[in-house]
Amino acid sequence: MKRIISRLKLVVQFIYTSIGFYPTLISLLFFGFAAFMIYLETRGISKALDDVLPFAIIRHGETANMVLSSITTGLFSLIVFSFTMVMLVLNQAGANFSPRVIPGLITSKSNQKVLGFFLGTLIYTLVVMVNVRSEHYATELPGVAVFLAMCFTIICLAFFVYFIHSISTAIQIGNILESIYKHTLHKLRKEIEQDEGKELSAIFETGNWQSLDSSQSGYLQKVERNAIVELCMKYDVVLEFLQPLGQFVIKGLPFARVTGQLKEKEAFCDELNSLVSYYQEEIAEMNYRYGFKQITESAVKALSPGINDPGTAFKAIDYLTDLLIVRMRLTDEKIFHDKENVLRLRLDEVSYQELLSQCLGPIRIYGREDPFILLRLLNLLKNLCQATANSHPQRLEPIASEARIIIADADDTLHNVGDREKINHMIDALNNTSVLPQTLPKLSIKLGT
Repeated sequence: MKRIISRLKLVVQFIYTSIGFYPTLISLLFFGFAAFMIYLETRGISKALDDVLPFAIIRHGETANMVLSSITTGLFSLIVFSFTMVMLVLNQAGANFSPRVIPGLITSKSNQKVLGFFLGTLIYTLVVMVNVRSEHYATELPGVAVFLAMCFTIICLAFFVYFIHSISTAIQIGNILESIYKHTLHKLRKEIEQDEGKELSAIFETGNWQSLDSSQSGYLQKVERNAIVELCMKYDVVLEFLQPLGQFVIKGLPFARVTGQLKEKEAFCDELNSLVSYYQEEIAEMNYRYGFKQITESAVKALSPGINDPGTAFKAIDYLTDLLIVRMRLTDEKIFHDKENVLRLRLDEVSYQELLSQCLGPIRIYGREDPFILLRLLNLLKNLCQATANSHPQRLEPIASEARIIIADADDTLHNVGDREKINHMIDALNNTSVLPQTLPKLSIKLGT
């Protein structure tokens, strides 16, 4: 049963994040509403409203057919044009920014709802069209239903104007980065709320561990944390995942280990596999690391010769600064206890030092010849120092290590004395924070000495 529930959750999540979720749902609602209106027409609603709303009731059959035909033709063209625009936007986003931002654009709910309203209006109009001049009605034509089709069409035109505005702003890299930043920040805060913040137990060094092999290959995207804790409590064991979420695991190779008196290993593995999900799309709402990765790759793409947009790289670095400060509050251990406060689970977590290198390394490599990029990166590290001075001193060594790497690159690539002086001013600002474990070296102003 747990396996079925886990798979159903994965299917529901896949459907919910697909571009066709809201269009399909809204289309079904419009079809149901169209059937309901046809039923009301058989009960004489048009005749009852003929005296109250005479301007809304169409009495001429050819006029009704012409109106409905025009609506159908126009909506077909509108839908084709709208979906074409969506595909062009996705193609441009993948080419100019990063292919990893495409899932976030696809899951834009506002655009899905607009496309759903277009499809729903088309379906409603088709249902009404095939019922014009039916012998089952108390009046000659389903006048109210035709009038509603015209009203829906007018709303579609208003939505189309909104859609043009929305799709034109969605493709702007500033809006894309802001959206990724907000989703990543939200996911990070949720992780911090669930983090117990306790130190790593000695059992992870001294325990008698058994390896558990992966049942399939794929990206380990999601685990049912609470259910796994209950499972470990049931078998009285401690479980540790050997790879962080989002990592690619190979079928038949160890991806977790367990310690304790595990007598029914096969049954435990079956239940565990039912609580583990594999997913292909990298969405920041699922794993905050994807948000860091997408922002970093957008900055690297902006620094490429084909794009040459350092302003976008600056904005990405600013967003990374805030996210890295928030990430300091999340422990690297990620251990969880059951309701009796017994240690049951540890999720492998990318360390702060590794995350910092993954974010700053690519930007540093592709922007090492740009003094302003290097200055921005050093300023990022200065802000991290100021944020971690008192609350998270264990983060200072990774920060100092990254600063030394950036300074070494600056020493190798910057040959202008003015640029080197600017780097030295930023190094002084870093040293003046008085929190680094070692004083950072400055660049030599006289080149070749």
